[in-house]
Amino acid sequence: MKTRIVTALGILAFIIPALYYGGWLLLALISCIIVGGGIEYLGLRDAATPWPFWVKPMAILCAFVIVFCPLTQLCIPLFGISVLFFYAVPVFSERFDTKDSFLCVSYLAFFYLLASSFLNIYTSNPNYIWLIIIATYTCDTAAYFSGYFFGKHKLNERISPKKTIEGSIGGWLIGAACAFAYSYIMIPDFTLWEMAAASLLLPLSAQIGDLAFSAMKRSFHIKDFSDFLPGHGGILDRLDSLIFNFICFAMILAVMTL
Repeated sequence: MKTRIVTALGILAFIIPALYYGGWLLLALISCIIVGGGIEYLGLRDAATPWPFWVKPMAILCAFVIVFCPLTQLCIPLFGISVLFFYAVPVFSERFDTKDSFLCVSYLAFFYLLASSFLNIYTSNPNYIWLIIIATYTCDTAAYFSGYFFGKHKLNERISPKKTIEGSIGGWLIGAACAFAYSYIMIPDFTLWEMAAASLLLPLSAQIGDLAFSAMKRSFHIKDFSDFLPGHGGILDRLDSLIFNFICFAMILAVMTL
């Protein structure tokens, strides 16, 4: 527990200044997620034959180019060229097959969606980021304690044997309440309907994201994506629900501006 708390404080010491000051600190945060999360994601490959040494660095470099390209009109074409490149690699390498192409392409797509959603949300209003964080982690914490004290019925034993329906409902209700309270106080440009929609959807999306990443880990027979964060597992273990919520909130934000 002590290790987990110390690591959590270290994470907050890195994240809070980045979100508060923005600029190069924010870019550094995004870069760490692209690199660290990329190493974990691309490490899901379970084949015995190692990839050519240049594949992972090339995939991560492509992600950087797509995410940080200063000309936004080039982002989709660059993504397209990257996809074609990784689909073509099996033609020239026996140690990289089409399944490996799918993994690299999904990494590029997933992290491009994550980074572009995050930057779009942050540019619109940094308080949106805190709304998403509050909705995500209050839901997670409340679900744990609700399940601990009241849990009786399994939510999805195939994917996550310890989670319960009671815990899920408790997490959703408390997460929604905390998100609504934060948006009511800190985001005055939200209408009541927008507050309610975001507050109700984000805790739900967070729980689906958590289960989706749990299913991913079970599929690849791993407990954690890595041990990079002592007591917490890997970067993706900490960001699973948050990733879903950033992408979902970007959709909510797009609908709000129609």
